[in-house]
Amino acid sequence: MSILWTSPAWSWPLLLVVAAGAMFLTVRFYGQSRPHPTVGLRRTLVILRSAALLLLVLALAGPILSRLNRQDVPGQLVFLVEDSASMALQGSPQYPDRWAQALATVARVDSALGNLDLNVETRILRGNGLADLQEFGLDDPVIVEPLHHGTNLTALLRKAANRLAADPVRGLILVSDGQETVRLAANTQQGAGSAALLSSATFMAVGIGDPVGNSDRLIKDIRYPETAFQGDQVLVEATVMHRSLGPAAPTPVTVRLLQGDRILAEKTLQAGPGATNFELSYVPSESGLQMLELEVSPLDNERFLTNNRVSLGVDIHKARTRLLLLAEKPGWNVRFLAQAAQRETRLSLEVVYASEKGLVFADSLKPFVAPKSLQQWLEYEGVILAGWSGANGRLDHSLLGQAVESGLGLMVLPDAMVSRARRLAEPGPQLKALLPVTLEQAAWKRGPLFARLDSLAYDHPIFSGLAAASGINLLAQAPPLPAMVPCRTRDGFQSLLIAVGNEPGQVGQVDEVPLLVVGRRDAGRVAFWGGSRLWEMTFWNNVSAGKGKTEDHAARQILRNLLVWLADGTRESGLSFVGRQAFYQEGQSIQLAGQWRDMRGHAIADGRVSLEIQRLGEGGTPGDSRSFPVSGFDSLRGQYDFNLPAMPPGRYSIQLLGHADSVVESPVEELVITSHSVEQTQVRQDARKLQQLSERLGGSYHNLHDDSGINGLVKALAGLDWNSTEIASRRKWDPSAGWPFLVVVVLLLACEWFLRRRHGLL
Repeated sequence: MSILWTSPAWSWPLLLVVAAGAMFLTVRFYGQSRPHPTVGLRRTLVILRSAALLLLVLALAGPILSRLNRQDVPGQLVFLVEDSASMALQGSPQYPDRWAQALATVARVDSALGNLDLNVETRILRGNGLADLQEFGLDDPVIVEPLHHGTNLTALLRKAANRLAADPVRGLILVSDGQETVRLAANTQQGAGSAALLSSATFMAVGIGDPVGNSDRLIKDIRYPETAFQGDQVLVEATVMHRSLGPAAPTPVTVRLLQGDRILAEKTLQAGPGATNFELSYVPSESGLQMLELEVSPLDNERFLTNNRVSLGVDIHKARTRLLLLAEKPGWNVRFLAQAAQRETRLSLEVVYASEKGLVFADSLKPFVAPKSLQQWLEYEGVILAGWSGANGRLDHSLLGQAVESGLGLMVLPDAMVSRARRLAEPGPQLKALLPVTLEQAAWKRGPLFARLDSLAYDHPIFSGLAAASGINLLAQAPPLPAMVPCRTRDGFQSLLIAVGNEPGQVGQVDEVPLLVVGRRDAGRVAFWGGSRLWEMTFWNNVSAGKGKTEDHAARQILRNLLVWLADGTRESGLSFVGRQAFYQEGQSIQLAGQWRDMRGHAIADGRVSLEIQRLGEGGTPGDSRSFPVSGFDSLRGQYDFNLPAMPPGRYSIQLLGHADSVVESPVEELVITSHSVEQTQVRQDARKLQQLSERLGGSYHNLHDDSGINGLVKALAGLDWNSTEIASRRKWDPSAGWPFLVVVVLLLACEWFLRRRHGLL
């Protein structure tokens, strides 16, 4: 036992002075008390108050009582049991239940070591390398069968080594079927670290499950694109593998690619006893998430059929985003809009104009029939009205407004200006209500007018790819506009470009009028261009000095970005999913991430975000929904993380909800959980994997197929050094910390107060 003082040495004289002064003042105080206490009472009161004050001064000195304890700790034998769903599979008659076999192996080894009268402490850990380790005992009331999806044996060993780093582990036994769901390259990179961490313990691997088994045919090494485009060819490559088939002549094998009950592709090939590669292809006719099944015909009397069928998923995007341009006549504005759309490979602009036969498509001159239903409008992602009179004025603008509210993009340009014409036809009331501007008068405002970027518009996605933040006017080389429509920006919309100029005859007076105004109307997007000649803004090119090539003028890039924004919207603001995996396997935990951006694309880090997931029934009918809170926020990437448990197979809709002054919703997306799990296909023990792992860690591999395997393992364990390890630990106690010290001080002062009141002392 030793005493340590936490206060510095220079403070001790000061504390002694304080203690002596406290006692002196106490004695003097009771010497002058009235009425005079008796000698015995005065001595008692002085002792009580002095003891309380001395304890307080002693607490300031910070005494610590320290004692060194020495303890002999026996050597530990740790069983590390793989906790993945493949360990719960029913195997062959010789290996009926892997999990039961693993627990029985642990019990038999523990019992055999106990019979040898060795001083061994046995511990059992379970894990799969992807989740946290759990410790359990064979005498626990309930031992849950493994249900985790996925296995990383090297990561499992690293987690165990980190957890056991301070313990006297003499032996570490990995009990596993050797099957993994991660790539070998990832294991190789982590192998050296695991070997260093396990250098103080002897490693042994125990194989569970049938290493040979019956003849089996399976699909492995599947390669396919996770995303594809509608109308493009999707190629699926895989390998048909035969195990334990022995020498045999090639036999016909049929492989099929299925979507529900429909066969997308089928091929019959000659497969021998080894591996045979094949490929199937199909052309998707619909967009969206597609869940497919790849199956191979089984062998005669094949025992394991789960690995003859594999689920896979492909996210099919629309081949080209459709835009519709309606014009009274195909002028220069229409031409330059079409040229801008051609530069975007995923945009398809269909131009319609009026002819003597009515509205026709510009490329084929086939008649065009204006949409008569909401669904017909929504076949396009965006609509451009080049003018609002003539045929465009006779459209059903009420139905067009419903389409915009449902997600259609709409861009409106004024009618083409006739030379010297000042009057302008007014749009219909329903179309006027859709515009993001309020028209001040049906007349052209004469120029010259020069386009400028609005000071608050630099960060808008329409200017992505342009160095707007540098403050340089991107439109400096554009010619002036001859005229534009006077208007004012409505509330809730944003002016991106403004026109600056003087009225004729009014020198020095500068007017600013919104030129390009954009915004959202419910689910759709609306844009308004108020200038008379859009094409003149994109007419000039910049020639790069010394390179001899022509680059797009800034206005051309802005126009292309505007068309993309009109068709697809912006993903820079609001709530959205990021880096999302669209397909998960049955039993696999689900990790999703989302981001919340403000209107400038900056991450909102202090938002309250939740995830709502809803199961979809037949035909997409919604079912029960569940809500999950945020699991964590990644400040480096500015994203909210969600960790969801495994869910039953099926289709689900997922949506992020941001809780602010009003609820902010992300677009609803779809999630598919396939009925196939890679764990179900791991029907054999991968003895080769366990042997390689043992060799890398300097250990040994044991296949416990009979009693000789158990005896060999016990013999190897008996040869280890199980001597106890002396562990020294120092226990410290601060007497002034905690409630007991306060209780003693309070009791002393309370006793003093009681005696003073009892004898009538002031």
